Amino acid sequence: MNYTWHITKLGLSDQLNQEGKLLENAIVSVQWKCVAQDTDGTSSSYVSSSTLDASHLSLEQFIAVNSVTSEQVIAWVKSTLSAAEQIRINKQLETKVERNRVRNIKPSW
Repeated sequence: MNYTWHITKLGLSDQLNQEGKLLENAIVSVQWKCVAQDTDGTSSSYVSSSTLDASHLSLEQFIAVNSVTSEQVIAWVKSTLSAAEQIRINKQLETKVERNRVRNIKPSW
């Protein structure tokens, strides 16, 4: 099973860090989607959102929204999920892939 993560929307807000410095347009929420695809091309998706907090970052650590990459945001999202949550999401995706393999037809009679 191949899992691919996509960022669908970013929520921005100005935040003060612990030093009292303003972090402009900090990413504070992320809507994301994880897509599972099996070797036969059957796929399913899981959509959710995560809340982030930049207030613990120094100005040097802070990455401006115009400089951030999708890989960085995906890593931040994954860091908000426990191992058990990631396992649960993957199992749900696998179940949906199996369900999506079933082809439904409308009988002609």
